[in-house]
Amino acid sequence: MAAAEKAVRPVAEGRSVTFDRARSTGSVVDSVVEQVERTIAERRLPAGYRFGTKQDLCEQFGIAPATLGEALRVLRGRGVIEARPGPGGGLFVTERSPLLRLAHNVMQLREQGATVNQVVAVLDALDESVISDAARYRSKDDLGDLDALMGEVADVWHVPAEGLHANWRLHRRIAEISPNPVLRAFYLNLVDYIESELAGGQAATMDVPGFEAASEDRLDMHRAIVEAIRSGDQDEVRAAVLRHRTLGR
Repeated sequence: MAAAEKAVRPVAEGRSVTFDRARSTGSVVDSVVEQVERTIAERRLPAGYRFGTKQDLCEQFGIAPATLGEALRVLRGRGVIEARPGPGGGLFVTERSPLLRLAHNVMQLREQGATVNQVVAVLDALDESVISDAARYRSKDDLGDLDALMGEVADVWHVPAEGLHANWRLHRRIAEISPNPVLRAFYLNLVDYIESELAGGQAATMDVPGFEAASEDRLDMHRAIVEAIRSGDQDEVRAAVLRHRTLGR
């Protein structure tokens, strides 16, 4: 039985968790990573929970040590597990930072059925803080990057899919200016989610009455955002954000 089909229940004290053999279709590494992350979430495994040794997991998943090593590199990079050497060592659930938990929760939105429109609505609410920070803290190099990205946006604006991806690259770069790590991480992870959904086949445009993805008004609106950041004027920022939030909605 696949891990996703097992009853969701926390692990009782003193009980152990075992894994199913990795799927032979698709990426075996991705299958291992997905099963470990899903098991931790569904069974509510606490920090410090011991999975066993690398050899134990190789046997359970039915994979070679090199393949497990690749999966462990991904899991360690995501702050999901840690390896401890010596007697009593092995692979353990790690205590993840709040930012890593936030990123992980955002990437689970797909399982919860979140739509691109719902995520965009949250970004709309965050835009004023993101753009306001950009106007306060932008450097000469930041403005140069925004001008270059705005040029790319204009070049592909009337090609729906390319225009939309260029739009998100611009918003991503604006968010990167913010010195607030929580705001920056949350915003960028939401943009990553939208991009992954579009790459996975969701409609390239939002299903909003009156919304025209390639309209000249929307292009001018993004130019206004860049100019508001350049000016540093917070009144101009608020006006640009309001236009961005309400146009076509």
